[in-house]
Amino acid sequence: MPFLLLLVAWLSWGVAYPVTGIALGGFDVVTLRVLVQLLGAAAIAMQIKLTGISFAVEREGWPDLVVTALLYMTVMPLCMTLGMYLMSPGRTSMLIYTMPIWAALFAWPMLGERLTAARLGALTLGAAAVITMVSQDLSNLRNAPLGAALALIAAMAFGLGTVWLKRRDWRANSSVVAFWQLVIGLMPLTLIWLVFSFPPDLASVTPAHWLALLFLGVISNGAAYFAWFRLVRVFPASVSGIGSLVVPCVALSTSAWIAGERLEPHDLSAMALIGAALAIMLAEQARARPRTA
Repeated sequence: MPFLLLLVAWLSWGVAYPVTGIALGGFDVVTLRVLVQLLGAAAIAMQIKLTGISFAVEREGWPDLVVTALLYMTVMPLCMTLGMYLMSPGRTSMLIYTMPIWAALFAWPMLGERLTAARLGALTLGAAAVITMVSQDLSNLRNAPLGAALALIAAMAFGLGTVWLKRRDWRANSSVVAFWQLVIGLMPLTLIWLVFSFPPDLASVTPAHWLALLFLGVISNGAAYFAWFRLVRVFPASVSGIGSLVVPCVALSTSAWIAGERLEPHDLSAMALIGAALAIMLAEQARARPRTA
């Protein structure tokens, strides 16, 4: 069952990158994020109701729930979507999944995990990947440097949110935690939407854009977060590294297929550097596991 959940998360998030590119052809960035999270919250709420689970969360868990919601469901998705709009889906996915490197850095002060030479080396490789990617000629894109910066902010929020979530032993059901995070994260997004994007211009929205929105809301939010919050409980921290190795590969291949994104040598080099960084971290975690077992 856990490995089936991994497959759901990998495919849902990997395919989401080119599908988001399609959806952005009809919706503006903030409107898309608001609608996607509304659909995701509705899908998880339906699952909770059908299974008869309580929506209650332990009172002492609410401060952590709010912090992780703002990181996971406000900062991360908004910066990620803006990054895709300014750069491209495949390139954004490579930067988002430097997440385990940032998680390792945050885990040092928050969880007492030592910042080892391997983690420092992985961080250096990740930084080299970013430099490699933005150093190429990306003048055909809207604003690649800003897009890369926003994608890295999203990766940091993703990593910090994962570490913060693991600080607490949650008594509430994983679906309930996911639902409330989507709802809480939606609140500041809605305020931003009302100020900058209301009323939305839907004149150019086609059936393909609506289908992309439906996929992103129900599958890439509803199903993926249903799987992810269970994986965070079941697997050790290395699951983030494993997922990070797979998701950009799915995103790059589907971006080339669905969105026609052309991959340049710089992109492949950057992906190789990120893969090497993540492999270093996975190897370190694999060596540490027998000692902690």
